[in-house]
Order: sequence, then C-alpha cells, then structure tokens
Amino acid sequence: MSLPQPDPVFLSRARKGTVYAVGLGLWLSGVLWLVYHYFKQQKTDFGPTPHPLEHWWLALHGLFAFASLWVLGMLWSAHIVGAWRTKRHRVSGGVVLGVLLILIASGYLLYYLGSDEALSTVALVHWAIGVALPAPFLWHRLVKNRK
Repeated sequence: MSLPQPDPVFLSRARKGTVYAVGLGLWLSGVLWLVYHYFKQQKTDFGPTPHPLEHWWLALHGLFAFASLWVLGMLWSAHIVGAWRTKRHRVSGGVVLGVLLILIASGYLLYYLGSDEALSTVALVHWAIGVALPAPFLWHRLVKNRK
C-alpha cells in the first residue's frame, strides 16, 4: 500500500508564510528606500543630504534580498519543478520567475558596475520592475489558469 503523494504545487502554511513575509519585506524595504532617496532628502546649508533612514532601508533591502535567494531555492525544489511537470500556471509562473531573475541580475550589477551611466540605467530597470512585481505575483497567485 503506497502513501498518497502530496500535490507538487502545494506549499505548506509555514512555507507560504515565509514566501509572503520575505517577499513583502523585500518589496516594502525597496519602496521605502525609493521614497526616502528621492523624496525625503534633507536640505542643509551644504545642499541636499540623504535622510538618515535611507541607509537603513537599503541595508534592510539587502538583508531581505539574501533571504529571498534562499526562498527562491526552496520554491524551486518544493513548488516550481513540480508545478512545471503538472503544466499548471506555466505562463504566470514563468513570468514571475523571469522577473525575479532580472531583479537578481540587476541587483548584482548594482554592486559591481563601474560606469555611472550604466549604473543609473540598471538602477532604473531594477526599481521599476521591482515596484511592479506585485502585479505578476498576484496574477500568478489569483488567476485560476491551467497553463
């Protein structure tokens, strides 16, 4: 007698909570960094100065970015491979995975690019796609498509 196999797409409550907590923390810390970087600069006698919290939002974003790599690895083994085999949510899941890979690559480049012009372009791509990430995630999570 064989034991019933769990649904390869199903995530336990703990895993789902981890995905949501890390994803929300990553997104929110990035958005807060953007707000503090572009709209909360302090005016001093020597010109605009970064808000003191700007650094901490970026540091928190980096912390969540490291955690998100672990979460992506967990999702790969516990969710993505099994879901791909069942042919469920392939398009929306593929879009989410593609967006995450672009964010990972652009986040890496933000640390190691030497050219200011290239850095500003990559930064714009990174934060524009990052801010929009909830849209493909919600599409994947809420739409009941079969492919």
